[in-house]
Parts: sequence; structure tokens; C-alpha cells
Amino acid sequence: MTKPVRLIVCVNRRLGTGQRSCVGSGSLGLIQSIEAMIADEGLEVPIVRRECLGRCEQGPTMRIAPAGPFFTEIDEPKLPLIIAQLKAFIEFQDGSGS
Repeated sequence: MTKPVRLIVCVNRRLGTGQRSCVGSGSLGLIQSIEAMIADEGLEVPIVRRECLGRCEQGPTMRIAPAGPFFTEIDEPKLPLIIAQLKAFIEFQDGSGS
């Protein structure tokens, strides 16, 4: 049995001057946008907020789980790519890939 697909979004906020973080780079705003896109596509993919994905310098960071690809330096124009990857990942798990 396969684990349900979910999208993990880093919501880490690093303290200290000059330290880049996913929240500081806009991940919270992107969550609202991608949640709306997921709903518009009729996908049942929960968003999981995680404190750190270990890629602060490349934030905002997202990852398709379980064991899916990472997406770094995300901005609004990159969200359709993530939606396309989510669909492909779900199809792979439901179809020939399971």
C-alpha cells in the first residue's frame, strides 16, 4: 500500500542578521496560492508545514512526499510546475509505478 501524497512546505524562520530562510523568502504567501491551485485542480493533496527542509539558502523550499522531488527558490510563476509534478506523482503512484 502506498502512502498518501502530500506537499511539504518549509516554514522555517531563521533568526539573525543576513540569514536567509523560507519564511523570509515568502513561503507563507506561497502556501495560500498553491492551496488554491490544488483545490482548483480537484487534487486531494494536503499541505504539511515543516520547520526545516535543510535548504534555507535556497528557499522557499517545497517537497512532494513520500520521497518525491524538492523544489527550491519557489516563486508564483513556478507553482504551475509544482502542480504538474504533483499530478504526475499521483498518477505514477496510482498506476504503473505502484
